Amino acid sequence: MSKPADVAAAPVVPVSGLRRIMQKIWWLHSFFALGFGVVVMAFARKGLAHADKVLIALVASWMLIFVAFRFIVGPANRKPDERFVKKGMRLVTNYVIKQMYQQMFFFLVPLYASSAMWSIDSWNWWIVPLLLLCAVLSTMDLVFDNFIMEHRNLAAGMYGLCMFSVLNLLLPLSFHFAHFVSLMIAAVITPTAVALLSYPLKSVFSSRGISLVMLSTVILAAGCFMGRQFVPPAPMAMPAGGIGHGTPGSYECVPGPLVQTSPDKLDQLRCVSEITEPGGINDDIVHVWMHRGKELARVTPSLMKQCRGHVLRSKLGTAAMPADPTGRWQCRIETEEGQLIGLRSFRVAGDDGAALGTSDTLSGAGTAFDAGTAGATTATRAIDGGRAE
Repeated sequence: MSKPADVAAAPVVPVSGLRRIMQKIWWLHSFFALGFGVVVMAFARKGLAHADKVLIALVASWMLIFVAFRFIVGPANRKPDERFVKKGMRLVTNYVIKQMYQQMFFFLVPLYASSAMWSIDSWNWWIVPLLLLCAVLSTMDLVFDNFIMEHRNLAAGMYGLCMFSVLNLLLPLSFHFAHFVSLMIAAVITPTAVALLSYPLKSVFSSRGISLVMLSTVILAAGCFMGRQFVPPAPMAMPAGGIGHGTPGSYECVPGPLVQTSPDKLDQLRCVSEITEPGGINDDIVHVWMHRGKELARVTPSLMKQCRGHVLRSKLGTAAMPADPTGRWQCRIETEEGQLIGLRSFRVAGDDGAALGTSDTLSGAGTAFDAGTAGATTATRAIDGGRAE
């Protein structure tokens, strides 16, 4: 009489082997998706010329994700006796959602990166690595399917970041809202949208749910209002800028690099910025002149009509010049509401060669950035002749 254990033991190895093969296939697909995302990043800015088409695709994407979150994916919609068809639908839906996330996040990263100010004097670049992290995670199939989509709060946070970033970008791009208005609209809409898309309607419309949504909206809106300088006005960017002094050149648009100068060479001190925005510039721009961390003047720059593009220049008159000009200077290029677009800095050295006055509290804060500014503006000088008419 044979033992029952001898009859049943064999089919475990093939199942385990098939599982390993499927995992390898998913990882290969993940690396392919990551490579495709890099391509999307490379051509993202060129794609802004078709903003209206992108907007239509986005609306359709959000509607599909609404249906998927509400009725198909997530642990709340899973039953112990789930049939093969429902599992297949869940797999397909997850795949579609991942593709939308990938394209959207990889589309957003370069636009926010070009708009952010990469300097220790500004922290409006924080959103870029966060978007990039979400973009990479969305390509990791096993992580996205088995961890993020199975944890409601993680999925809701990821969706909320994506929606906030898209609204903040597309409202000025397609509907020509000012950037600060777009920022506040995104802050008000996002909490309600995330709640409706990610949580049961019964819990959202309960007294506790409504209170949490309202509290989240107030916190996010207040944070965006008070911290608007930490959110880049994407897709607005400043590809070139510089500080000039002395008599301007005959065909000067953006002046050459100025890293350090002396107090006797500050005549006709000027700040020049070239601003680009694919959907057209909808904001008023100001130049904020700073000395040793203190604001000297807030000047509305004038358009340099002899230059191609949107090139703005402001001059700091003698009335605003401090008695002791030595130390660190900055020209901050901002929207009228205070969102940072760009920054140019330089130093004024005294007769003994010291660049900082006794009351300068920002010593060394922008040294690394100043060196990068010098290199970037050198390239600008080479093309200024082409900009001049």
